[in-house]
Amino acid sequence: MRTPHAVAVAFMLAFQVYIVPVSVIAAADQKVRCTVSATGALPKVAGLKVVKSGTRPMPAEQLANWRGQSTPIIVDIDTDAPGGGQRYSYICASDPKGGAFVQRTFTPTGP
Repeated sequence: MRTPHAVAVAFMLAFQVYIVPVSVIAAADQKVRCTVSATGALPKVAGLKVVKSGTRPMPAEQLANWRGQSTPIIVDIDTDAPGGGQRYSYICASDPKGGAFVQRTFTPTGP
């Protein structure tokens, strides 16, 4: 006979094995979707090459005013072009259907 404690322990174990890794995969998936969307939003400049890209959390002071359903991240893309390199930064938020919305932000620092 199963006790309520044994059922609770089994449920928590199943949660940790199946649900927690899904959230980790979803976070990694958001980074990939956001990076792809931000790369697609780069200006169409002849000879523009992506040198490096990365993601970082949105600053706490900006996140305090955020009203969206998902937690946004910042995607930084360092580029090289015939006129010189530049860093493009985008705020990215995921939508419930698995898409990503990106909007360019301007940062005072370069690559």
